[in-house]
Amino acid sequence: MKWRHSLQTKITFIFLTAIIAVFLIGIGTYIKSSRESAFESYHLAVSLAVSEDSRDETSGGFHVEKFVDEGFSPVEDERQRADILKIYDRLLAKKKSGGEGQKYYKNSAENGMGKIFIGEDGVDFGVIYADNVVYLVLSQTGNERIIFQVQKMKKNYTLMLVFGTIIFLLCLLYIAIIRSIRPLRMLREKIKDFAKGNDEIEIKMHGGDEIAKVINEFNAAVKKIRAFRQARQLFLRNIMHEFKTPIMQGKLSLEMLEPSAYKNSLEKVFVRQENLLNRFISIEKLGAGELNLDIHTYNLRDIIDCSLDIIGERSANINVKIEDKKVKADFDMLATAIKNLLDNALLYSADKKASIKANGDAITISNIGKPLEFSLEEYKKPFFMQGAKQKESRGLGFGLFISLNIFDLHGMTTQYIYDNGKSIFVLRF
Repeated sequence: MKWRHSLQTKITFIFLTAIIAVFLIGIGTYIKSSRESAFESYHLAVSLAVSEDSRDETSGGFHVEKFVDEGFSPVEDERQRADILKIYDRLLAKKKSGGEGQKYYKNSAENGMGKIFIGEDGVDFGVIYADNVVYLVLSQTGNERIIFQVQKMKKNYTLMLVFGTIIFLLCLLYIAIIRSIRPLRMLREKIKDFAKGNDEIEIKMHGGDEIAKVINEFNAAVKKIRAFRQARQLFLRNIMHEFKTPIMQGKLSLEMLEPSAYKNSLEKVFVRQENLLNRFISIEKLGAGELNLDIHTYNLRDIIDCSLDIIGERSANINVKIEDKKVKADFDMLATAIKNLLDNALLYSADKKASIKANGDAITISNIGKPLEFSLEEYKKPFFMQGAKQKESRGLGFGLFISLNIFDLHGMTTQYIYDNGKSIFVLRF
């Protein structure tokens, strides 16, 4: 499973995007709130400085007590005072030279901005914004300058708490969702084990969410299938025993008879019954997906020769042309599958003859006869009967089904061609 297809990756991306968005909105809101606070402090300082109540008519300066009463704090730190006065002097010089009187300045301590006001009486004052603090500089008579800290930018803890809580809740929700889908990984592994044939698995999950319900339903389904398989295996074991016992008894009884045509006929009957029983077992295993292959490297000629040996005397009617090569296969299974096709080719041939050729990566089995009535996919279904009468399809119904599925298990492709009265099966590795 690629990471980009992972459900956890998608959920993580969504929550990460949401957390970043909330964080950025919080930062923007906080900055906006800080600017609004500074703006209010700026106007408060200007309003108080230009107020007549703040002026001392006797000295022409300001009533310092008035500013203290309004909550302004005198700045006593010399270094801080020096930094503020540097900004103030530059603004004052700019104002007197006809400039705008408001500009950013940079010195060794901080960035600062502000505005200078000069009254008709020549008394000036300035509002300086530096280092997130609004300062008021008052010029008294005798070139005395008093610096007040109007309002230090207060951190909006309520705003920070709100956005911090939202981010925290998003993180908790993310953790809860990831924990709730984590069992899906375990479920996937259990399903893979179950697909490999291991039905001795058990998985349970407590809880009432949809994932827990799916897991518990899967566990219940596995139990039912396991019970069904056990019942099926018991049934097959018993029925195979009941069928094979009389066959074995019959074979043993035949050994006590003198050689005769009657004995040969009985032997063929028992051999046919045993072959039919083995076919039924193969069909049942194929239908249940339990037919396992024992793959090794063999000579293709040896596999085909084994098929011909199983056919017996009738193989004299088969034209064989083989270019030997190495193939990876289950020897017995592939030999049986080829034997079934050859059996069908002889059985349904108009002249009771067939041919098999092996060259390159292809095996071709052909005969002269009628074409198949249905597509090969239909014959891959167990117990499929090709015509209206079972007698006409008894060999093709079972043998072709087994052969086609064995070829599929080997990764071989099967092609059927009907050309000029010939039925041709082409098998490719």
